Amino acid sequence: MAVKLPRISIRKSFNALQRYEFRSMRGRLLTWMMITALLPAFFLVLIGLMYAEQQLEKRALADLSSSSKRLHHDISLIVNSPLETVRVFSRSPYLRQALKDFALVFDKDELYSMDYQDMQDKYWAYFSLYAEKNRLRDLLILNKKGEVIFSAVQSEAYGADIKHVDYIGTGMQAAYKKALWQMDSAIAFSSRETDETTFAFLAAPVVEETLLGAIILIPEPAELERLLSIHSHSGQVVNLYSERTGVGYRPLFGDDIIDRTSSLGKRLSGAMLGTDFDGEIDFWEGDWLVSIRSVPVLQSVLVQRRDKDIVLQSVRELRYAGWGITLVVLLMTFVLSRRLSHNLAAPVFTLTESIERISEGDREVSVDVNRKDELGKLAQQFNQMAVSLRDTQAQLVQTEKMASIGHLAAGVAHEINNPMSVVTANMTTMKEYAATYVKLADLFSRYLESANEDASERQGILDELQSFEKEEDIGFVHQDMKALLQDSQLGLSRVQHIVSSLKLFSELDKSEEEDIDLKETLEQVVSDVAPSQTRQVEITYDIELDSKVRVKPEQMRRVFSAVIDNAIRACADKGSLRIKACRQDSVLIIDFQDTGCGMTPDQVSQVLDPFYTTREVGEGIGLGLSVAHSIVEAHAGTLSVVSKEGRGTRVRIALPER
Repeated sequence: MAVKLPRISIRKSFNALQRYEFRSMRGRLLTWMMITALLPAFFLVLIGLMYAEQQLEKRALADLSSSSKRLHHDISLIVNSPLETVRVFSRSPYLRQALKDFALVFDKDELYSMDYQDMQDKYWAYFSLYAEKNRLRDLLILNKKGEVIFSAVQSEAYGADIKHVDYIGTGMQAAYKKALWQMDSAIAFSSRETDETTFAFLAAPVVEETLLGAIILIPEPAELERLLSIHSHSGQVVNLYSERTGVGYRPLFGDDIIDRTSSLGKRLSGAMLGTDFDGEIDFWEGDWLVSIRSVPVLQSVLVQRRDKDIVLQSVRELRYAGWGITLVVLLMTFVLSRRLSHNLAAPVFTLTESIERISEGDREVSVDVNRKDELGKLAQQFNQMAVSLRDTQAQLVQTEKMASIGHLAAGVAHEINNPMSVVTANMTTMKEYAATYVKLADLFSRYLESANEDASERQGILDELQSFEKEEDIGFVHQDMKALLQDSQLGLSRVQHIVSSLKLFSELDKSEEEDIDLKETLEQVVSDVAPSQTRQVEITYDIELDSKVRVKPEQMRRVFSAVIDNAIRACADKGSLRIKACRQDSVLIIDFQDTGCGMTPDQVSQVLDPFYTTREVGEGIGLGLSVAHSIVEAHAGTLSVVSKEGRGTRVRIALPER
């Protein structure tokens, strides 16, 4: 079979290899060394084998064509010799006289008449000797009607009308036409009407423009069969095919009938029309090199074919040897590349390990690489960097602490300043209202003390009291005073809530761990949320846990409460919340998926920051998820938020099993 390149894009494969993330530098070096060494060898062997196969196939096809031409010539010689014999025999005066004599005494209904029997005896010796001398299977003499009037070996054939036999009738018509047109009437034809192959040579003698009849010489096919068998050997098959109506192409020696509509049948039809073919055909259950040539003298087609696998056997053996050598080169290249990559990558491994130790907090790392090349310089620069990093870390930690304290202080100041500003403004107004109340109390006290005085003075104090009440609008002052006190109380409560929430940051490590039933805890947290909100949201649980989980209960309740409260509020008047929990590789995963309003990417990036909230003023202080995040991190876990605006939010809590 032919060697075919795999249908892959070398450029895409090369780009994919470049983008591939190797787990180690040694693997990268080893891979590229192997590719650099093996690709040229691979393509050299592959291209060499393909070229050798193409050249061998081309040469084999040329040899096959040349052999087919020689065989075609030999067949023509074998056929033309008897053809010349029948041509000469048809001109024999003795034969012509015999045709005239038989015509006078032959009667199909009187085959046993004495005259006909005497005539047979007269010519029997001559024609039998002629047939034996020329190694004929039979010699037939026919009258103009196509009836057998003499047979050298088949007495039962006397009187038989054989012009209706397909191949004989066609041949007789052609011979008669040529004879009457004063042309050479000698023709040859072949047939495979039965299991036996028949070759015949026919001529129609004409005397003084009068058709006497026809003679048919039927030689033994052994010589032609022997010629074809000589050229048929291991891997090569030669045969002659003749066309038969309703059958297709039938071989003169063999049984493999070929359909006209098949690829080979079309080639045979083309050859019958004079178009020879030399090439490759997929037929006879394999690939064959085929040479097809017309043999007009036999109304047949010569097909000479060779098994392509046998023709390319030497290339296949060479292919095995080539790939064997390539495999040896591969092993040698692998050993050398592995050793070289180890020498190149060892210092890099040392640097990598040192960097990992630094990333884990060990700042006392130094690299000992005794090399004078670029890797040695890199090791020296790394040691200098480690020293600089130790000096910088202390400053950075201190700066980060101050920045964190400043950020927290600014947030606390901002959050406390808002309610305290309201309280301060209310106190100013309430101070004025207090002065009004003092004056009102003074007037009322005077009015009470005037009970023992005369009526006119008492009426004067009452008029003054009523005038003051109208002037100061004491009813509005009462209502406004009540509202101011309520607002101030709410502001102070907000400040108290902020302070209590901040205290959680300092109490994360004080509580103890316990084993809890996660679903029961979640249901308790949901029941603590305002019933008016939970009734409008469909909450489902998908808890795939077969045992309790170990956490700090009170802290995790705060986490669940913050997440669930946010999810329910985001769903507004409708929506759903799905709570799913499962274990993955010793990690507890808890997902809260709601179908609420969702958040923008900018909101998601700030949602875990302290004092960040998307609610209206007075509805939240922005510490819920921030505290929840701190609690989860204290459990050595992670809290992540994924959200799409208008589609909902998913909060995932991942806690390592304890």
